[in-house]
Amino acid sequence: MKTAAVIINKSSGKKKKPPIEYGVLSNLHAQGYDVKLLYTDGSDAKELAKEVSDYADLIVSAGGDGTIGEIIDGMVECGSDSVLSILPAGTVNDYVRALGLPLDMNAAIESLSGPQKEIKADVIKFNDRHAAYLIALGDFMESFTKVSSKVKNRFGILAYLYAGLRALLTMKKYRVKIEAPEETVMSDSILTIVANTSSVGSFTRLLHEARVNDHHLHVLNIAPSNPKEIVQIVLGALRGNIADHKNVQYIRTKKLTLDTDRLQVMDIDGDADTFTAMDIEIVPGCIKLNVPEK
Repeated sequence: MKTAAVIINKSSGKKKKPPIEYGVLSNLHAQGYDVKLLYTDGSDAKELAKEVSDYADLIVSAGGDGTIGEIIDGMVECGSDSVLSILPAGTVNDYVRALGLPLDMNAAIESLSGPQKEIKADVIKFNDRHAAYLIALGDFMESFTKVSSKVKNRFGILAYLYAGLRALLTMKKYRVKIEAPEETVMSDSILTIVANTSSVGSFTRLLHEARVNDHHLHVLNIAPSNPKEIVQIVLGALRGNIADHKNVQYIRTKKLTLDTDRLQVMDIDGDADTFTAMDIEIVPGCIKLNVPEK
């Protein structure tokens, strides 16, 4: 019998009513899986992914983008041959949006018992670690990482919007150095993003050309901007043409080095982490994902 390991982050996203376990068990049993349920607060998701990769044909992530990133990091590190399915249990669910998966939890659970197709997703490697889809720098993204789980669970995406608007009023520039084969950037900045998905920070078309399997990193760097320019940039982010703005630099590459002069915190897949200078590269097609055929 096939085995599925479901890793559930009970603190991710809004409160789930009713609990998702029954629906997950029912739909995976319908696909012939013996199911094991495991729980995490996010801190041990990587280790759980490594453990279950020894026996699981399917791993199901029921958490936010940070949980997905930890699970993928563990799977890549141990060379997992398991297939990963994702449920939208977070607040922003960028990775789910980028894959075109259902954002409604009930619909996503139902899709587990339907026909699936397998795709091979790229992963971002930075130094000796892996991110599912995002490395972000600057006060704007740093403000998101400071939003508490309690506030996120209560107010959802409004918490992020409020934090972002507040950051725009107090944003401090930093000096960034980006070295890629295609281009070198050394400039003042208020936001730097390295990603491999179209959706970042719930802006579903921020990097509209990016795909999880296009074998490239997509880099945005935004120079210090006045309020009028910030409004233009935000509108560009919503419309999918942010790279057209004169204060935005865009690079499509396979590898780069990244350093700054003052930052101490960065955002990895939606969660705060300690900043360090990085060698970054795309690792093509190293994670198998299950997505609904339709």
